[in-house]
Amino acid sequence: MIELEEDKSKFEQLYITYKQTMFYVANRILKDEYLSADVVHQAFLRIIDNLSKIDKIDSHKSKGFIVIIVENIAIDFYRKRKRENHISFDEVEIYIEDIKSNDNFILSDIEKAILKLPVNYSTVLRLKYSQGYSNEEISQILKISEENVRQRISRGKKRLTEILAEGNDKSYG
Repeated sequence: MIELEEDKSKFEQLYITYKQTMFYVANRILKDEYLSADVVHQAFLRIIDNLSKIDKIDSHKSKGFIVIIVENIAIDFYRKRKRENHISFDEVEIYIEDIKSNDNFILSDIEKAILKLPVNYSTVLRLKYSQGYSNEEISQILKISEENVRQRISRGKKRLTEILAEGNDKSYG
């Protein structure tokens, strides 16, 4: 799948650097080691498709990109399993709560609002504005159309504005 020696080396470094983090992220969502291993495998296949988008191996941008890929695949697996087994969605909410409580920094109002967004909106907003990817790149990463990316960004921004307005009303009301 990978032809250039430089790309093989980059992929090996990514694998060594992020395999544990990827497994941890997947397992926090799925709570199943076997499915989590499958998610990591699928994520690495998607990373191979997008290897050119990763410049530095050990950077916040690369880690964020990889974590978002793993989260999306894990959530897809989770939804599939939920349809098959009728499992509650509370476990994903617990995962999000764990993210909020485990971080050693204070979340800004915007970051808190982004955590309240549906996953499909928060993902495109994070890829676009936090990671700096273009709509075309986001389309390729998430395997959705560019029009869908634009629509999600638009709807996500609108919903984010509503959430922030609700927060301000509560603060000053």
